[in-house]
Amino acid sequence: MRALALLLSLGLALAQEYRALSGAPTGWPKLDQSYALVYEAEAPKAVLLLVPGLLGGSTNFALLAEHLRREAPWLEVWAWERRANGLEDRRGFLAQDPLAYYQSLPEPDLSPLRDWGLEVHLKDLDLAVEAARKRAPVVLAGHSLGASLATLYAFRHGEKLRGLVLLDGSLRLAQGAIGREVDRETLARGLSTPFGRFPGLEDLLQGRADPVFRLPFLGPQDLALAEAEAFLAAKRPLEPVPFGPYRATREARALLRVDDHYSLFPIFSVSVGRAWAREGFSLLGLLQGRPVLTVRGPRGRLVEWWDTGEATDPRAFLLAFARPETGFSEWYFPYRLLLEVAGYPLVAEDLKPRPLPYPVLALGAGRGLLTRPEDFRLGATFPNTPARAAILPNLTHLDLLTEREGRTARALLDYLEGR
Repeated sequence: MRALALLLSLGLALAQEYRALSGAPTGWPKLDQSYALVYEAEAPKAVLLLVPGLLGGSTNFALLAEHLRREAPWLEVWAWERRANGLEDRRGFLAQDPLAYYQSLPEPDLSPLRDWGLEVHLKDLDLAVEAARKRAPVVLAGHSLGASLATLYAFRHGEKLRGLVLLDGSLRLAQGAIGREVDRETLARGLSTPFGRFPGLEDLLQGRADPVFRLPFLGPQDLALAEAEAFLAAKRPLEPVPFGPYRATREARALLRVDDHYSLFPIFSVSVGRAWAREGFSLLGLLQGRPVLTVRGPRGRLVEWWDTGEATDPRAFLLAFARPETGFSEWYFPYRLLLEVAGYPLVAEDLKPRPLPYPVLALGAGRGLLTRPEDFRLGATFPNTPARAAILPNLTHLDLLTEREGRTARALLDYLEGR
């Protein structure tokens, strides 16, 4: 499947190349690789290697990478993808109707995911860093759960880097995703929470637990369909399509899935405008304790979309959301990785807070996960290390990567130029 994707990438007249990178051997030769969407520079002075968060793919960083490359031709940007992306069947993006293709998406063999925990991903990331170092010194930047993975990499291999950036993520947040601090009992046997049961390694490794991390309405098929919808909306934004008992433009239907006014999942929402429609409040949103809007019908002939000048440009976002060779999401995120990142002190005893020989930058989002500089706990994580945390106001967790004004890019470039 990824061989097809690599061939596709060669035919795209774009300023980036999708590459397969060597991965740690786990007994699955065709899957023992990670991937990178590379925005190559002619003679790079530095490589910024970006690590996506939970359920994130390489094109999370497409708009940020384009900002960076426009303002800094000397910078090469690598947007990394974890190995589970190799399980995705992306042939639907070559079909006449990608939505119809993914309506009946068969799941691949998911058994390899049981072997893909923290150690495998840290080895994959190390091989990606080594490949990037052949081009120029590497600065590692992680978003959300990717910030946790980047931090753990720096605990083990910090001397291989020239800098470290945390984008609205920290190790503490990984533990919060599980529901509490992970002790040996939780790691082995899991725990029950008000949101359901989180299995432990015993059930996972013995095949009694789903190896894929899933949320309601955010399973692999949901993520594939969202990418397909965005893919079509970028091509034909104003085309009328069914929307429940009404009709909507393609771009309105696609953006209603992800906009912060309408999304049931704030962590996966962006600020991209507003629907021109009659609105009401979502019952599921009210049950979450927050006002989530829902569309009750069109004001005119169609439900349409307005660009109201919010943080992220809606059409630029759609263009970045899904491309034939790579997408915005990681459809088959390994649950074992999430569990072992949360319980990392029990998984690898060498992973401990340490000083780094360069400054650390942390950027939070005013409407994201870490809204105060002290939330990053940089002094405890990297003792005796120069560190700075800043919060970019009025941005959601994902706006930090997609915002149109280039505030995130400028903050990163100020840091990189200092390195």
